[in-house]
Amino acid sequence: MSHILSRLALGLGLGLIVATSGCNSSTSDSSGMHMHDGTTSPQMDGDHSAHGSDMDKMHEALADFSEQDRQSALKQHICPVSGAMLGTMGVPEKVEVAGQSVWICCEGCKEKLLADPDKYLAKLSE
Repeated sequence: MSHILSRLALGLGLGLIVATSGCNSSTSDSSGMHMHDGTTSPQMDGDHSAHGSDMDKMHEALADFSEQDRQSALKQHICPVSGAMLGTMGVPEKVEVAGQSVWICCEGCKEKLLADPDKYLAKLSE
């Protein structure tokens, strides 16, 4: 658990420095642009409280998954391509890569994952 929290803290810290481009997905969320370092840029209106926490978003996005898929996505927690918390950009997608199920945050990450699977699978074992 502390490993996940450390990764989140690092992602949030980097987000304060780097805020350039969002994920290449048509899926968006009214809470702001999601960055490839796993952070969220500020909302246009600045009202973050109306949208709940990222953990709430993740649990909501996974609510209709089978118990096995929900547990798998919760365990992975983070998209290996964008670094975004699963569920913060909508419903995560499961992709089979090298015989392994990998969860990604959005369709825009699928091409990158499939183009360089070793790079992103290595991130899951960190």
